[in-house]
Parts: sequence; C-alpha cells; structure tokens
Amino acid sequence: MSNSIINFLSQTPGSTRMGDTPKDKEAANYIAAAQQRTMPAHLASPKWRDLSTSISTGFQDEETYMRQREKLQQQEKSLAFDFRCKSRATDKEVRANSIIQALRRNDNQNIYGNATPRIGHQGQQHGRFAGDHFLSDVDLISQTSLFNVARRMPKGAHLHVHFNACLPPEVLLNIAKDMERMFITSDKPLTSKEAFDTCELQFSLVCKGKEKRGNIFSETYTDRQHMPFQHFLLEFRDMRADMKVDTWLVEKLMFSEDEAYNTRQTAHGAWRKFNGRTRMMKGLINYETAYRRYTRLLLEDFTRDGISYAEIRPNFMTSNHLLQDDGEKTIDNAGIMEIIIQVVEEYQREMHAKGGFFGGLKVIYCTPRSFRKDQIAESLQECLEFKKRWPKWIAGFDIIGEEAAGHPLKHFIPEFLQFQKECAEAAVSIPFLFHCGETLDDPEGNLLDALLLGAKRIGHGFALARHPYVMQHMKARGVCLELCPISNEILGLTGRVGGHTMYELLANNVHCTVNSDNGTLFRSSLSHDFYQVMVGKADMGLAGWKQLILWSLEHSCMEDSERLQALEAWQRQWEDFLTWILKVYGPVVESKDVASN
Repeated sequence: MSNSIINFLSQTPGSTRMGDTPKDKEAANYIAAAQQRTMPAHLASPKWRDLSTSISTGFQDEETYMRQREKLQQQEKSLAFDFRCKSRATDKEVRANSIIQALRRNDNQNIYGNATPRIGHQGQQHGRFAGDHFLSDVDLISQTSLFNVARRMPKGAHLHVHFNACLPPEVLLNIAKDMERMFITSDKPLTSKEAFDTCELQFSLVCKGKEKRGNIFSETYTDRQHMPFQHFLLEFRDMRADMKVDTWLVEKLMFSEDEAYNTRQTAHGAWRKFNGRTRMMKGLINYETAYRRYTRLLLEDFTRDGISYAEIRPNFMTSNHLLQDDGEKTIDNAGIMEIIIQVVEEYQREMHAKGGFFGGLKVIYCTPRSFRKDQIAESLQECLEFKKRWPKWIAGFDIIGEEAAGHPLKHFIPEFLQFQKECAEAAVSIPFLFHCGETLDDPEGNLLDALLLGAKRIGHGFALARHPYVMQHMKARGVCLELCPISNEILGLTGRVGGHTMYELLANNVHCTVNSDNGTLFRSSLSHDFYQVMVGKADMGLAGWKQLILWSLEHSCMEDSERLQALEAWQRQWEDFLTWILKVYGPVVESKDVASN
C-alpha cells in the first residue's frame, strides 16, 4: 500500500478504531482524547479552547466586523468532518468538485425546475426539489447528472445490507417462475379490488404431498392454502386484464409513495408493512437454486454499483433452514455459509482472471431480537463455532428486527457477557455490530448497552445525537455508525433527508458510513443513498463523499492485509473516477450545457 494512503488515514480526524483506547480509562480521558482526535492540531490547543472569551461583540466599523466574521467562519469550517479531505484535495479533486456542484445546480434548474408541480391542499402547487420525499423523487433522481456521478463513484465498503433484500424484486420472482414446487398463498381470497390492494402474499417451496391446495381467486379459498405459482400467473391474466401480473407482484414488494408518506402513517405502521414484505421475500429466497443465483447476481450488482467489499446480514435461525429444490431436504446454517463462500470465491477468481478487483465479502451473523434468551444463546454459540471454522468469513454478531417491538439489548446481557468470555477463552474476536438507535430517542437505552458491550459499529444510530454523553464515549472508542438515510425516511424517522440526524452526527465528527439497508423494498441502491446524502445538505461536496467512503474501509471487519489491498484498489478506482468526471462533464459544464450521460 502506498505511504500516501497510510498517512492519509492515520491523520484523518478521529481515525482511531475501537480497542486503541483502553476500556478502563476514565470517561473524562475518553472525551478529552476524542476531542483532540477530531480537531486539527491548531484547534485542539489550549489557545483555541480559550478563543470564546476573545470574541468581540462591539465593533467600530463594518470592516473590522467582517474580518472577525470571516475568521469565525473559517474556524468553524476547520472543525468539519470533511476538513482533512478538503484541505488536502488534489487539483483533480478540486476541479471534479466544482463540476459536481455545477451539475447539482443544473439538475435543480432543468430536472426539478422543469418537472410538473405537485398539487397539494386546495389546489396549491408545490415545486419539485432535490431532497424531497425519496419515493416522490426517485424517478426524477434517475434523470439527474449528479446521480449518474454517484453511480460511477467507487464506494469502498458496504457495511449494512440485509442479504435477502438487496436486488430488484424481479430477480427472485423470475427465478421462482421456473420452480415446479413453488406455491403462493394469501391471507384472503382475491375476489375484489380491495383484496388485491390489501392482501399479504407469501411464497413457499413445498414438497409433494405436503401442500394444502386452493384457488386464491375463489370465494371458497381459505387462509394460506397453497396455489401453484405457475397456475397463479396464468389465472391472474384472466382475473385482472387491467394490469400485468409482474407489475402487480413487484409493487406488492416495494413501498409506495402514499404508503410511506400518508399523513396518518406512523413509524409503527411503516414497520408493519415492512415486516409483511420481508415475510413475502422469505419464501422467494429460501431454497438452494434461488440462494446460489441470488448471491452471484448480488456480487455482480455490487461491482456495477462501485462496491468493492461488503459485509452482508443473512438471517440465521436454527428453525429456518434453507430448502433443497424439491422441498424435501434442508440445508442448515453451516450449509448456507458454504454456499456463500463457494459463490464468492468463484466470483473473485473470475474477477482476478479479467484483471478486475473485488475485495470480498464477510457475513455478520444475525438472528431476530424477538428470540427467547435460550435461542439467542444458541445463536451466539453457533456464531462462535462458525468463526472458528471460517475465521476470515465471520465479521461479527447482530440481532435484527423492529427495535421498538423486540427485546432491548439489556434483555440479553448475561448471554452477551458469556459469549465475550468464551470468545476470549478461544482467542477469537467477534465484535458486536448491533442494530440500535433506529428510533427517535432510544427509550430502552440500547445505545448505552452497545457502548458498554464494546460494539465496534452501530447499525443506524439515528437517536445518538440526542445522547451527547454516550456520543462522546463512542467517539472516544472509535465506534462507527452505519447510516441508512433512505431506510430511516421511509420507516418514519425523518420526513426528508435534510432533517436526518446524520448531519448533526457528522458535525460532531462521529465516524459514519453510508448504506442501503433493504434496497429491494425501498426502490433504492447504495448510489441512491449517496445521492441523498449529497442533496440533503447545501455544502456537502466531493470531500464529504470521500471521507464517508474512507471511513467505510477503515471501520470494516477486514483484516489489515485485506484492508490495505482494498485501499490500494480504491485509490486507483478513485483516480479513474476523477478522470472520468473531468472527461465526461468538464467540457459540458464549461459550455454551460450540462446533460445526463
């Protein structure tokens, strides 16, 4: 790895990772150390800390006032999370950022400005703008030059992505069409338009003789009878000539604009719809053919989206094994791991043969937070066994599901402490990578427990800004947040991206990464989340994107040798990306005739 990359990371504000600071230090030492690390040297000095007393509020003339104002403005900018990247930007990066800002202005004028206004209360017209509700804007976003740049950008590591909800819904639906033993069920007969709109569908691969057959389109259909999926596709065309079955099924799997932003919608209501969709997804991926194909297609999609390394979150349950294609036999969790490893290693070999690079993939062992204590203990034990068996493939442990509805972390403290003890005895490191703070205010104190349990990263952490003491400790420990802006918006934590708490967290120099969470359900990709991060703040630029990417590589669970290799590859990709911006958009910006390419 080049010295320039090593030096860059070592001097990035707050670059210390968890474990660099002894856990038994006093809180004051942690906080003081964090403040030192997250400030440039001249601002961390005693002189800077006394500056507040020297700020004058009485001025004899405007010139003196403006000089003091400019000084304060520059001092504030030097505290920004992206200050290092800005202050050390190369000429190419400065030029590329100027182009990106020009593209952004042009998109606002020519894409959003020329779009038909939306009609509101009593016919009021509302102009379109970047950073409005994501699902309202997603079709416009795809037309913008800024999104084209986001898609092309090398994004480093993707650290928060749920394995079964990454790709467009059509992928698994199309695989299911070829499966003879695939069945579809509904919670109600589809005999009215209302039923088509409100039904919850589920899929399942069922072995011969085990199905309970019924016709979903019949008045006599009862709850969850099985209808062969291939028969369903044929009969749907006769029942609903006004719509295509593929379109209807895809829409059933994704959030709609009205569903997410209806004035009566709540976070709890959005989660109910979310959980229904995950149940629908479960049967579409829960068999070997789909699992293998999906894993391969996901790796290809990562490459297209500029992702060179990922840590995925499959859902492991001892009672929920993968089915073989006949529905008769099952594949246990260890078999699932073997499938993932086989597919990833094959893909890496192919990429290497072509002269490309994919830094790999690791698995975060996830299990539901709704589990009983004994079930969590079993899952932790299996996670440890997997780490011993595949030391380079297990990234960490997490519990998942709606935080406000499931058990808080404190419910499992004895199990977590025993797990840490057993890991230490086995000389194995399995960091906690907990979902927590995916709420407005964290009433159960999950963020505090994640801190005390030594979590390496936090999934979401939306509520952290409301807990400044915990936030300072996390900064001191080098804990990184896995931001999921689009997910948080659609699941009701913020109305628009501009109000997302990430900007407060970044203003406090909390290390963060950008992630897509469940892109299948949200009509999004990682590129969409990076786009939203940019348009949600007026002064966000290329340096901000770059810092977030570098943190994703730094805070990944890669081994040092893997991280160095990934950083070297990313540096080459970044230079190619800058060259592409200058070549494709530079002349167009200069001619003041920017267009999507």
